Amino acid sequence: MIITVTPNPGLDLTYTLPAASDADVDVHRATSSMLEASGKGVNVSRALAKVGVPTCAVLPAGGPTGRYLAELLDDEGVAHRITRQAGETRINTTALRPGGLTVKLNGPGGALSAAEQDSLLQGTALALEAATASVEGAVWVAICGSLPPGVGTQLVVDLVDLAHRHGAKCAVDASGDALTAALSAGADLLAPNRGELAEVNPRARTTGSIEELADAAGALSRQSRAELLISLGRDGALYTDGRQALHGFGPPLTPVNTAGAGDALLAGWLSADAPARTRLARAISWGRSACLAATTVDPDPGQGDTAQITVLDVTTARSA
Repeated sequence: MIITVTPNPGLDLTYTLPAASDADVDVHRATSSMLEASGKGVNVSRALAKVGVPTCAVLPAGGPTGRYLAELLDDEGVAHRITRQAGETRINTTALRPGGLTVKLNGPGGALSAAEQDSLLQGTALALEAATASVEGAVWVAICGSLPPGVGTQLVVDLVDLAHRHGAKCAVDASGDALTAALSAGADLLAPNRGELAEVNPRARTTGSIEELADAAGALSRQSRAELLISLGRDGALYTDGRQALHGFGPPLTPVNTAGAGDALLAGWLSADAPARTRLARAISWGRSACLAATTVDPDPGQGDTAQITVLDVTTARSA
């Protein structure tokens, strides 16, 4: 069972634009558009639900946009627990051009009061209680995405602690101070991209090669006791648990929309237990498949060919 917590969800509005023109114009006419329930954790739950993995999305929502987000989740059959907020759920806009050029504009989101943060914690606790009472196997809480305006990192710490108190494992896909807080709180799995890791780990800032990055990430993993799943964009992804480091990648592709690739990577990793090499290949295939979809969430996740994914052991002597 995968419970996702998205403190700052939104509606994703995606426009597909025709080929770029040399003309200086103020109005661009889209060839198609799509409106989706979104936010990083919501995206993970939507992808998992599409392939039948038990999941529950926990999120705050407010205003007309929040009500519409809930309707979209209902329409897709994604189990969810929504806590109310006074602020209005944000809208994020993506413009796609041929050749993989993605321009994304994210709204700030509505503020969460102290009482509304407590409500989000209570909603997560209820989801955990339901999962641990009825589901066999591991339960994960995945805390994903940015924090709403004015919300401190204590919310991340409290969510990690809540998961562990219920016997669940905790994954965090965040950046900046929220990622640092997750490290300190003892999250079991961290899923940053390379740039986000470099923001919180001085050693990662100076790495050039994959082997150097694996060495720095391995040291951080041993220090924090957290596993790391690091998105590398076109270079695939890197996994380390402090003992081994694996680099997975596939053949070159021309992306359509990269907006949900990192969320698909995490969803693929969490979708089923398996040895790390198998999980990494599956996660990368989910991420690559998402890049080829115009929507934020792949309409048919899990269909990528893992045989196309190469996974190399890049454990160095210092990481051993």
